[in-house]
Amino acid sequence: MRFASRIATGSATRVTAFAVVGVLTGAVAAACTFYQIGEFYGIAVGGYCFGLQATPNSTCGGIDGALYIFPGLVFGAVFGPLLYFCRALSAIGAVAYGLVAFAANVVAVSICISLMHPVDDLLPFDNLALDIAISGVVAGAVGGALLGAVLAAFTPAVRRTLPIAAAAGLGVLTPIVILLQDLGIFAFFIVWQSGYAAAVAASLPRLQKGA
Repeated sequence: MRFASRIATGSATRVTAFAVVGVLTGAVAAACTFYQIGEFYGIAVGGYCFGLQATPNSTCGGIDGALYIFPGLVFGAVFGPLLYFCRALSAIGAVAYGLVAFAANVVAVSICISLMHPVDDLLPFDNLALDIAISGVVAGAVGGALLGAVLAAFTPAVRRTLPIAAAAGLGVLTPIVILLQDLGIFAFFIVWQSGYAAAVAASLPRLQKGA
């Protein structure tokens, strides 16, 4: 039996395999983010910054565009075809999954950056790590829901809530990107992509041998 067929028909094997591949894609995605392409600035509405702002008079900033582009691009480019070879998606579904993975990451990063200032204003105390963690949970849930929606559209039997819950839960780790800097970037994307990939695998219906 082909390895892809073993992954498709064995739940534990599939989860493990997806998690391992997620470690690899996470490491590659993290490495790619060091290719700086320029800062994407935050959005200011009525003088209120939905982004990063050190002082009330400073520029409404953001983060480098590499974080918007590469993580979703790498994840989608690998897991779209993997889901196809595991017979979880059609060829068209795999292409759609890859494209939505890219878009979902862009949306998630945008939400995370945009929420940090409002969350900070809502909390009665200053705690940057908590601001980022809350923003990361919301961003993860939205990004996971978008990517889960395209999977569910092509595979209706999938358990939709599991990947969303995993994405939201893993979003709480977002502060390590700031707190641990370069090491944190690798740790975050390796853990996030591996954990989310395992949740996706666990959410898929088990195929019968010979199906």
